[in-house]
Amino acid sequence: MLTPARLRSAALPAACWVWTRGVLMMFVYSVVPYISHGDIIGDVKLYNRWSQIFAQGRFPQHDPTWQYPPGAGVVIAVPRLIRSVTGMSYYSAFYTLALVSDLTVFLLVLYRCWRTAEETGHERADYLGAYVYVAAIFMLGPIVFGRYDIAVTMIASVGLAVALRTAVWTWRVRGLAIGLGTIVKVWPIALVFGLPRGPSGRRAVTWAVIGGAVPTLILILVLPGALGFLSQEHDRGLEVESVLATPFLLARHLGYHGVIKNRYGSFEILGPGIGSISRFCELLTLLGFCWLLWWRRRARLTPQRWSEGVYYDAALVAVLISIITSRVLSPQYLVWICGLVALCLALTPLPRGGTVLAGPCWLLMATISITQLEFPLMFPRLLKGNSTAAIILTCRNSMLVIATVWAGYLLWRTYALPKGQAATAVADDVADRPDFAVDEVERAHVGIAADAPAAAEAPGPAGDGAEPATGTATGPAAEASSAREADVDVETNGPTPGTSDPDTGFSSRPAAQSC
Repeated sequence: MLTPARLRSAALPAACWVWTRGVLMMFVYSVVPYISHGDIIGDVKLYNRWSQIFAQGRFPQHDPTWQYPPGAGVVIAVPRLIRSVTGMSYYSAFYTLALVSDLTVFLLVLYRCWRTAEETGHERADYLGAYVYVAAIFMLGPIVFGRYDIAVTMIASVGLAVALRTAVWTWRVRGLAIGLGTIVKVWPIALVFGLPRGPSGRRAVTWAVIGGAVPTLILILVLPGALGFLSQEHDRGLEVESVLATPFLLARHLGYHGVIKNRYGSFEILGPGIGSISRFCELLTLLGFCWLLWWRRRARLTPQRWSEGVYYDAALVAVLISIITSRVLSPQYLVWICGLVALCLALTPLPRGGTVLAGPCWLLMATISITQLEFPLMFPRLLKGNSTAAIILTCRNSMLVIATVWAGYLLWRTYALPKGQAATAVADDVADRPDFAVDEVERAHVGIAADAPAAAEAPGPAGDGAEPATGTATGPAAEASSAREADVDVETNGPTPGTSDPDTGFSSRPAAQSC
């Protein structure tokens, strides 16, 4: 996968990352004046204060601004640990951690571009996804490095893009990342909607539960107040930048008696009817996730129908639903979208199994481009009732809603089967593969590497995620041995060249064949 030609071709996107991040860090450290430096470091000051409380062996449960899952405390405390070892200030340690997280996401997007090139049989990779990620973070501005959301995006990107040499460990690591991300900032749980059916999906869910439950239990036992965020989050109102607050902001210019106050660490709009709308947000989120479960049921994501494209697309739609139905929509929430959009567009060269959300992705890029204009440039004016600021925010939120509806429509139209077909999809799958039941039982007991036997029949690499066969034994005994050791949902002869590994979605064809 990693060839000298691909390394050389990656030099330009890498140089773009270095240049753009250098500019952003100059804003962060005030080497170059920024619109509002206080908006960059504001949350870092709060993190620094919380880290001092963590050092005392407890969570800031009595602080009304603490509204984060227990895993967030670990991320916030890491810069203080770095400070104690290196002597750096908490601020510098936090910015360094954020920059490393950003670099990790960029490298994962590059890796996904290389895998796409491998699957299409091209020597040179298409770096569209990498360029999109570089541009998206740059357009959001230096606030990216003043919030811990970039670290959560890094964890979620691992859950989406990592691909190890075996299917078993690939899904273990992906599931573990989903679990860890969930206890840091909840939204990575959205990645489960696109998981494949069968052993791989169950393995990912199992490790997600382990990755979320074990650290949470440890934190509850070690630090008092780990679950105090639940009551704080429940009391929050409607933040002025949220989608459902937009009509009330516009109504203020038509005589609506609403006021904006700083509560629970954010500016909320208060007035008649807003309490009901705030409670309605939770119902909307629940309805959105129920729709995704219905879509998943209709999509029948069996190993034969699953691909990395549907995995990324479902994750993006789920995150968009959670954003537009949330009571809070801070600008750093769009950092989540940056990584997902980049990974989706990294699949565009694939003739099959790629993203179907290219259109919504480009609309989201336009949304990201005006977000820095809304915050921090126009935000003080928005609080004072400026109509121009309200219009800009309305445009941003409207674009988010349109992108969500568009993406949801494409997801349903592409993957959801008609009712009759959905009812018979599993039966057809069993009929096509008589050894289905045997495979299920075998894989429930065998958790070893999936060495694709097809690799022994064709020269060259067998594709990402599959190891080349090293033995030379042939005959029924060798085939039976391969069947026992394979952890993929295929017959003992392996996947037909030109198709994808049904357990991972990775290409299993000879290198010379394009998919």
